[in-house]
Amino acid sequence: MESIYSSEETGPSKGSLQSVCSIYESTLQFLSLAYETIAGGWLDLVEGGTIKGNGLSIYKEMGFVFRQIASPFVSYQQRLPNLETRYSTATTQTIIREMHQAVSDVSNGKATLETLQTATQLLQELSGASFPLAEGAVARFELLNGGYNSASALQAVDKIVATYCGELAIAIRTLSATTTADETALAVNFDESHVLCALEVLKIAGAFRKNLLDLEVKTRERLTVLSSRMSSYISKEKELEEVPATTTRKSSAAVVLLPDSFSAVEIDSFLTKAVCFDEENNETNAALVILQRLAESGPTSVPLYPETEDATRRLATSCHTFVFDVCAAVPRLHLKGMSSLQSWKEANEQDINSYGILPQSYITHVGEHMLALVQALEPFASDSEALGLANEVMGGVHGVAMQPWREFLSASGTMGSEDVIKSLMNGENLDNFVVASAALGEEEGTEEEESEANKFCNVWLDVVSTAVTGRLLERIMRIPSLTPKGCEHLNTDLNYLVNVFSALGVRGHPHPLLGHLAELALVEADVLAHRIDGRNRGSSIEASLRSVEERLSAMKSRY
Repeated sequence: MESIYSSEETGPSKGSLQSVCSIYESTLQFLSLAYETIAGGWLDLVEGGTIKGNGLSIYKEMGFVFRQIASPFVSYQQRLPNLETRYSTATTQTIIREMHQAVSDVSNGKATLETLQTATQLLQELSGASFPLAEGAVARFELLNGGYNSASALQAVDKIVATYCGELAIAIRTLSATTTADETALAVNFDESHVLCALEVLKIAGAFRKNLLDLEVKTRERLTVLSSRMSSYISKEKELEEVPATTTRKSSAAVVLLPDSFSAVEIDSFLTKAVCFDEENNETNAALVILQRLAESGPTSVPLYPETEDATRRLATSCHTFVFDVCAAVPRLHLKGMSSLQSWKEANEQDINSYGILPQSYITHVGEHMLALVQALEPFASDSEALGLANEVMGGVHGVAMQPWREFLSASGTMGSEDVIKSLMNGENLDNFVVASAALGEEEGTEEEESEANKFCNVWLDVVSTAVTGRLLERIMRIPSLTPKGCEHLNTDLNYLVNVFSALGVRGHPHPLLGHLAELALVEADVLAHRIDGRNRGSSIEASLRSVEERLSAMKSRY
């Protein structure tokens, strides 16, 4: 066996750990047949009156022999978690190399849509490869440890799957970085196919999460079986120990004698207890309690694979970021240079009033993209299978929209807490702090129940719209100065985007700050100063708004 798969962590391994398990299973079957033969012969002698006794001595002798025969497996049983990690890690390395190659092909191909689609498809095919390994590891634990050392065994399985999930997340992040490395090329060549391809990665994370949930259910089922088996064996062993020394097969009360058969499962229970049981600490009952606790399912159940659960959440976040990076590529590019546009410095022209000012090209590109994004999302959402997988990992998706809002507050000259940033980003309770005309986006009338497809599309439209709003506000804060004509341009651009977001019909949009800044761009300096002075300095929200308004006032005061 050592030549097949060494029990030493650094030993040679020509075969697999599963081969050792197969030999162990065959050994259990052999011992079961041997026991039945010996026990049957002994019981025949008792029936014939040739010998007397309850057979405990011969039972113990056979147990000693069984341990001797199974002794080559002891080192495998005692080192199982480490051996499992070594075995499964070696197996996954080949698959991980395929992941790296797929991502490398995208990089070498300069992230064309074709190479991106190929890589995404390959990652989908490889994403579930760790779960058959995990199920095999649980089965080997059941066979070689019989329920003992369950915490260590599950930790080993957890680490194996979590590591694989981490590699998958790295591959997704690399795809995202490679795809968006050339923002200009992506924005120029952008079409619906890019969105559909990016959305496919949500299926990867969704399928992974479903596989993890299935693995937990299957593991709990096996732990339940093991706890029942351990409990049954402990009871049977106790009965044998309590049999009086003078008991015979025809004696009173039919007290258990030498069992006439000993199944492979029972022999496995006997051997695993002999190998894994810590006699000094008498931990049999403790092992049983742990098994029963791990086997319980429900809201308060112990997580079996916590490290993998964390890794799955990180994988989902990587997928959210990838989809967002693709969907927001066009707005991000066109907003990038808006702070330095010459239009903000334009002098007033008496023959052209504000009525004739049109939205600038940078903002119309953003608006057209947002309207087109609806059609780009719908084909994916109309596929019920794809939508079901994606919805498994949509929790926390709004987190990808926070960075522009952090930078917005920073550009305004304030550093808000995470709670303040979230409140501003979500537009929560801003109606009392912004001008009344800016309280937009609230739909009147009765709400109709949305389909799952519409909910999905609206979530992503909400995420991208929120991020675009935050990025636009951040870029406004970085405008060096605003002439009166520049203020008119800003008012027109903001109102244009307000109209676009109103047309999308997504709850919470347009954001109240868009209309607020649009109006403040045109108010007189003394009116703006009065509003700033009226801010409550004790309110964190109002303090942040005051900084934004002071920054806008400073821009306007330079002309």
